[in-house]
Amino acid sequence: MSVTEIESLMTTGVADMIAAMPTTATISGLAVRGVYTPNEQTAELGMGGFVNPQNAEFVCLTSAVSLPALMTIVTVGGSPKRLMSVQSDQGITTLSLADPEDVR
Repeated sequence: MSVTEIESLMTTGVADMIAAMPTTATISGLAVRGVYTPNEQTAELGMGGFVNPQNAEFVCLTSAVSLPALMTIVTVGGSPKRLMSVQSDQGITTLSLADPEDVR
């Protein structure tokens, strides 16, 4: 299987997930469909036992969003999110998001 065929399968898999569990985010005023995973709180064991928040993620097809558009506000479900990082690979873009008050 060629690299192009593998990339096509990955993109098709994400497109199928978006079709099955769509969430619409607003990025720079533009509605973008993708899959949203809310943030999670994971307990860390140790002295003091603190909580380590896991950032939320929004996954969409790269063709749905441009990187300059990501330099503005991202809104999911009516809630503004702070963009923590962007990873784009093989036609899929993953946005790591945090609630503004969770950023330290």
